[in-house]
Amino acid sequence: MGRLVDRHRDLAGWLVTPLFTLVAAPVLACLVGVLGSLGDHNGPPALCKEAMAENMCEETSLGVVGVHVVISGVMWLLLWVIPWWRGLRTLRVLLALAATVVLVLLPVRMFNWFSQT
Repeated sequence: MGRLVDRHRDLAGWLVTPLFTLVAAPVLACLVGVLGSLGDHNGPPALCKEAMAENMCEETSLGVVGVHVVISGVMWLLLWVIPWWRGLRTLRVLLALAATVVLVLLPVRMFNWFSQT
């Protein structure tokens, strides 16, 4: 009977993927944030436009940051839960990329680059 997943050990990949993600994802998010702030972005972040009337920009910004960090953190913790089988290497890499994308989308959302203003 054939196995669906190759269960040979991939201990190095199991260790390197989360550790690399832990270092690379915040660095990439900060790099995107720095590059985004080089534009004409004086004043509060774009997502604070609705919150400015009630003086809630800080709370709004921290809420958005918290959501992205928690989602990315949960995805990063799931990297440790996935077994160290070689057949699950692709799943680990995709989950690591997804966690990185969630963090990188934080400055994109803060600066609201997709709006037509």
